[in-house]
Amino acid sequence: MKKAIAVVVLFLIIAPSVSAWSLSDLLKSTISNALEIFKREVMPVDGYTGVEVGKSFIIEGANWWNPDYYVRLEDVKVRFSWWIPREVTVKVTVYKVYLGIFAFKYAEYDDIWWTKEKIGDGWIGAFFVWGFDWKRTGWSNATKAYIAYNLPSASDLNIKNVTILENGTVRLLFDDNTTKLMSFEEFEGFGNVTVVDVTYKHIIKSLYIVRKKEKKGEEG
Repeated sequence: MKKAIAVVVLFLIIAPSVSAWSLSDLLKSTISNALEIFKREVMPVDGYTGVEVGKSFIIEGANWWNPDYYVRLEDVKVRFSWWIPREVTVKVTVYKVYLGIFAFKYAEYDDIWWTKEKIGDGWIGAFFVWGFDWKRTGWSNATKAYIAYNLPSASDLNIKNVTILENGTVRLLFDDNTTKLMSFEEFEGFGNVTVVDVTYKHIIKSLYIVRKKEKKGEEG
């Protein structure tokens, strides 16, 4: 009996803290709440952005000769059982792009939901999904994922505009030392990234050619 009690006490001491939020609570919550939990339990955050399936967000290099990282959102799904969400998967492909044209496949991640995966010496991870239907059972496709990132080193990237999270508020610090404060609800995504619609044409082995699709009204 004493041995059993000792084992229980030891388990309570070494067991990691677990969020009280269930997956259902998380999916019904807000972006800001999900991000705060993700920051606390998974990784530090330099920024985040919302990406639609099939599109990419770009972390730009400091100079024209530095590579950019293109992160393409491939697939987002939520699995239900008796109306309860049981699993979320977020799949991405990361490309390392030179001169905005030549791309090399850097990594494929089958699931970055609530985990962190490398991008250079930084990290990415999905913390919120959107645009899915609640089902009694089976998989439901989502249209969008919110991906947080911890930027790679400054030697490779342009991080002149620093962004900082403070107490649930986004503070933007600009090159001229001016700042701007806004709530998460006022600003969908922050950080030095852009979201674009890009095609990737395979050439040979890991080499691809990328081309940004023109927006309507910008032709000619």
